[in-house]
Amino acid sequence: MKRFAAWTHPYHHSPAKVNRGVLIVWARVSKRRLAVYLSLFLAFFAPVIVSRKYIWLYAKRKLAPAPASADLIHDPKSSQNPEILLAEANRLAWLFNWPKAEPLYARAEELYREKGDTRNEVYACVGRIRAQSETMSWVDVSKMLGQQLQLPVAKSDQQLRLWCLAAKGYTDLDLNPASAKQAWMEAQLIAHQLGDAQWEARAKENWGSLAFLKAIVAERR
Repeated sequence: MKRFAAWTHPYHHSPAKVNRGVLIVWARVSKRRLAVYLSLFLAFFAPVIVSRKYIWLYAKRKLAPAPASADLIHDPKSSQNPEILLAEANRLAWLFNWPKAEPLYARAEELYREKGDTRNEVYACVGRIRAQSETMSWVDVSKMLGQQLQLPVAKSDQQLRLWCLAAKGYTDLDLNPASAKQAWMEAQLIAHQLGDAQWEARAKENWGSLAFLKAIVAERR
């Protein structure tokens, strides 16, 4: 007579195996919960810890003295140094703070004229004209800047010509878009040749905007 081995259901497990499985599942769940709790902790408390660190650093910082543009005019040394005046005026002009840049350009222009430095006198003059554009006729400003562009020194000095073209381009944006685009395109070319990435990007941005507006106007006609 044949003996048959005890039949076991394929899904039946011994109590030991079941307990081991439960422990494994529980461990996996616990790890997942731990990961979730850790993520929540980092999400909520890490910014607080970091912010407290930076608040402490901010409180302990040493403030660097900000350049006082007005004081440069009245300072006995700076007021006689056109290079310092021009550098600060250019910094302000790049930030479009023309009202504060205007007296610095005017003083630098005067000092360069006294020294007989025509190139830098023209540079400061263009800055002064551009800074005074808010109180003058745009037509007059454009005409004056056009005259500066025709000077021999503005034709031979690429850096100076770039400065003049930028001033003319900004002035003619609303006055004469075609003239502004021409000025900015030439400015971009010169900036590229000089390796001046900042002015090249700004020139490209301005004449690109003009081309875009021109296309919109053409579509509406």
